[in-house]
Amino acid sequence: MAISKKASIRKTSPEREAAGQQAAVRSAQRQKAVSAAASETQNVRQFAKTRTRAIQAHTQARGQRQQAKRDSR
Repeated sequence: MAISKKASIRKTSPEREAAGQQAAVRSAQRQKAVSAAASETQNVRQFAKTRTRAIQAHTQARGQRQQAKRDSR
């Protein structure tokens, strides 16, 4: 039996396969960029939190030293 025309049409052409691979690469690169941006944002937020804690601890320690000086008088 000969291959029907319908069956041969269903097969994808090489150009279509290449286009599909390029689309997959583009979407993978886009996802990688989004992931990198998200982790950078997370790092910035974490640093902002730790910076705030450090400033508060510094202020608190300064206040404790001043109070200790007052108490020693």
